[in-house]
Formats: sequence, C-alpha cells, structure tokens
Amino acid sequence: MRQNPFREFERIVPSDLNPENAVQVNGLLSTKRNPFVEFVEETRKKRAMPMDEILASHAAAMDRLTAAYRALIDECVGEGLWQADRKTIESTYAVALRIVGQIDWEMTDIEAFCAHALQSNDAAFFVMEPLGLFLSAFCNASSQEDIHLDLTGHDLRLSLMGYHLRKGITLTIVGDLGDLTGISLMGGYLKVEGNVRHYLGAGMIDGRIEVSGDAGRSIGEQMQAGEIHINGRLGGVGNAEGGAIYHRDQMLRGTKTK
Repeated sequence: MRQNPFREFERIVPSDLNPENAVQVNGLLSTKRNPFVEFVEETRKKRAMPMDEILASHAAAMDRLTAAYRALIDECVGEGLWQADRKTIESTYAVALRIVGQIDWEMTDIEAFCAHALQSNDAAFFVMEPLGLFLSAFCNASSQEDIHLDLTGHDLRLSLMGYHLRKGITLTIVGDLGDLTGISLMGGYLKVEGNVRHYLGAGMIDGRIEVSGDAGRSIGEQMQAGEIHINGRLGGVGNAEGGAIYHRDQMLRGTKTK
C-alpha cells in the first residue's frame, strides 16, 4: 500500500506551532522553530497621559507665562502708564527677551497663552499694550520656523505683533490686530489673516508683510526695505525711505525687488 503523502501533517498539532518552537523540515513546519516568527507583530502597550495630567500641565504652563508677563509689567510699567514710543518699545522688548530666556516654554504653550491672556480677568493683563512685544519675543526666540497664532473670537486688538521678526521665521496670525504691526521687521515673513490699524510695517528693515484685510494710515512709515502687500482697503501710505508697498497688484510706492 502506498504511503499517504499528507501523513507528515498529522504530526503537527496547533500547540506545536508556537512561534518560538517551529522550524522548517523538508519544506514543512516542525515543532522546533517557526520560519515566520520574525513576521509576528510585537504588541506593546502605549501609555496614554491621563486627562488630569494634561490639564495640570496646561494650567502650570499658563501660570508660568502669566507670572512672566506680570514680571515684565512690574519692571517696565510699575504704577505708571506705558506709552508706545521708540525708546519704551526697545527697552520693554529687551526685558521681554531676557525673561523669555529665563523660563521653560514651548511654542504650543504660547499659542494657548494668546487665548488665555485675551480672555483672562487676571490683573496681570490689565495693561495689555506690551503683550504684543512679549509674544514677539517668544516668536523670535523660537527654533520653529513656521509659527501660527489664532487670535479670532476676541474684541481686543493686540498692537506691536511681529516686532523685530527675524529672517527665517514665517509668522501667521489669524485675527485682527492693532497699531504698529510688524514694525522694525528684521527680514521675517509676517502674514495677517485679518485687518490691522495704523503704522503697519513702520521702520521695517527688511522682510515681507501680507495683510488679507484692511490697513490704516501711515503704512510703511520710514521703512527701509522689504515689501508690504495689502489686499483690503487702506487708510494711507507713510513716508517710506525704501522698499515697496502694494495694494493688491498695484505698486503704490517703491521699486520692485529682484
């Protein structure tokens, strides 16, 4: 009687097919080693951070940044009034840069802090004028090249956003801004998806500013180089020393850059 060609399979039972024990013998699986063991997917349990830890971490970051802003106000404003003249802006920004370098933060914290600051009743935010400089200091200190800040849903318009924005950074702000947006731009790329008030890009050294909405008067006042592009209505162009100012496709002042 001829031998059953499938008899060899009878020696193999499911328990023998342990990936650690099966091997191949004459093209068949044996009980020593499974040749497909390397394809067995290893499952690892991933630890998810509990919601209470996430909320605690967020609250700690907001407290830390609020304390930092309070320190800025205490040093630069005190009991007096803060006025946005050139000397005050420069000195306040220098203090902001120093404070930024003394605390732990991530850019995701700053994005959340924008909304926190604009809706908080904390006394630290009763003086809001330097907040744009404070946020600009974080942007310039960041290693992130593409930064996005959402300021929609707030009636308050921050001024001085994008101050000294350095080359290599693209800062996109969604929402309306106040006066002195993008002043003294240092080669960065500032995009505003909204409206701005007066003195847009004043004194900018180089770079590019784009505003999807309206802009007020004195646009590009004393700007030295770079480009300003406005898509909406505008209140008037300032006395630019260089650079170019565009309203949609029409050049209003300056010469085209190469």
